[in-house]
Amino acid sequence: MNLTRNANVTRATECLLALSATLVIGVLVAFDGNIPSAFTTLFFLPIIIVAYRQPLPFSLVLAGLASLFSSPAMGAVGVEVRESVRPVLWLGWPAIYLFLAVSLNEWASIRQQRQHLDTMHESLLAVQAHNDRREQELETLSSIHVTTLSGSNQGSVIEETALQVAEVTGAKICTIVMPTGANGENPQSSNGFTRELFDRVYPNGAPHGEGVVGWALLHHRVAASGNVFQDARYDRLREFAVAAGFTSEAAAPIELDHDIFGALVICYAEERTFSSEELTRLERLARQTELAIRSVRQRESLSSLAFETALALTEAIESRDPYTGGHCRRLAEQASLIAHRLALPSREIEIVRLGAALHDMGKIVVPDAVLKKSAKLTPEEYAIVKQHCYSGGQICKRVGFLRDAYPIVYHHHERWDGSGYPDGLKGEGIPLGARIVAVVDAHDSMTNDRPYRDALETAEAIEILKDGAGRHWDPNVVRTFLEMVATEPDPAPPTGLTPLLPLADHLEELARGG
Repeated sequence: MNLTRNANVTRATECLLALSATLVIGVLVAFDGNIPSAFTTLFFLPIIIVAYRQPLPFSLVLAGLASLFSSPAMGAVGVEVRESVRPVLWLGWPAIYLFLAVSLNEWASIRQQRQHLDTMHESLLAVQAHNDRREQELETLSSIHVTTLSGSNQGSVIEETALQVAEVTGAKICTIVMPTGANGENPQSSNGFTRELFDRVYPNGAPHGEGVVGWALLHHRVAASGNVFQDARYDRLREFAVAAGFTSEAAAPIELDHDIFGALVICYAEERTFSSEELTRLERLARQTELAIRSVRQRESLSSLAFETALALTEAIESRDPYTGGHCRRLAEQASLIAHRLALPSREIEIVRLGAALHDMGKIVVPDAVLKKSAKLTPEEYAIVKQHCYSGGQICKRVGFLRDAYPIVYHHHERWDGSGYPDGLKGEGIPLGARIVAVVDAHDSMTNDRPYRDALETAEAIEILKDGAGRHWDPNVVRTFLEMVATEPDPAPPTGLTPLLPLADHLEELARGG
């Protein structure tokens, strides 16, 4: 409001001065007493000034007055007019004054429009740059969200977050720093530097409470330093700044349930002044990181609860038979190790682990007389044992958090050549998790005592697995399992291997023992 009022006052003042100057020049022409007069050229000055700075009507008024004071009409006040130039005075000067007023005003208008367009262009570029930054930020948030939903663990989420934040901010270094006790701080990712570099500078962790990271952790607020070498908050941390090659740094705290988890940190090689927009964006990214870590922890907590619940259920079933104690727990760990070696996603590894823990839960319907029988099963008894796959699958389908394990529990006795049960699936048509559990189940059953036989030597069990690979078990899973076993300390070789039973006999025993 005040700016508009001041502009109007300035405009009125300029017009009044120009009008006064025109009248004064007119009086000078009258006193000179001759037309043409040397003073008539002075009319150009107020016309030019007004035409260049004011709307066209003001310059036309001045052009009209100048034309009047330069015309033969001045003869009415005693000015002498030369007859030889009288036609020119009526037409020439007015045309010049009007042309000057119109052309200069138009040129000024074009210039103002150009300036306005340039200003609009700069504004649009600024808006576009802002939108681009926001789009990059949204893509970063989306990527962090996708990583969280993919079932990644906390370490993977932190690594992905650091990578994405570095990309969206253009930072040389981005990491999440966590306090370790009361005397140190450690980065949980090393995007932009090597962990070896950090450990070399700070073998016991970075000094606690120093720099913008310490300030952010202690004050629970975002902090920044344009030049860490001139910042009093830095002491020993300058060593790492020199080694890692950064000059400026900013950090935003990450809080989980009112407790400090750590700080999201970005560093740049050059000295810089962090804008409020940059710090606000860093704070938003820290909040998204909080949500991601909280989601991962909640999922891991629920997953652990589901697994322990399932394991308690299967161990209760195992308690019917002292020979199978710990079988499901061992299978869960071994199956998850194989799944990890096969590079399955984290979520799939958890499902394999859960399915291995639950694979024999259907044996709750198998009578003790059959389950613990030391002699060979009759066809009728074997048919009862085979029902445990169906029964276990039905239990999984009815319980929400066990449903993902259904394909493993239901199909873990399928065979690679299609001769298994309950559905006779073949090859890769068998769920991978079921193929993994089938191998570790067979090995664990063979290498542990059962009512109907003593445990086999490890070498015997391995030979049986090798013999059945490509026929009864997935050859890739068998190979992966044997590679895993080979990395463990070798057991003492058996002194005298007994002749191997036919593979079919072992598979029948596994149906009730695994």
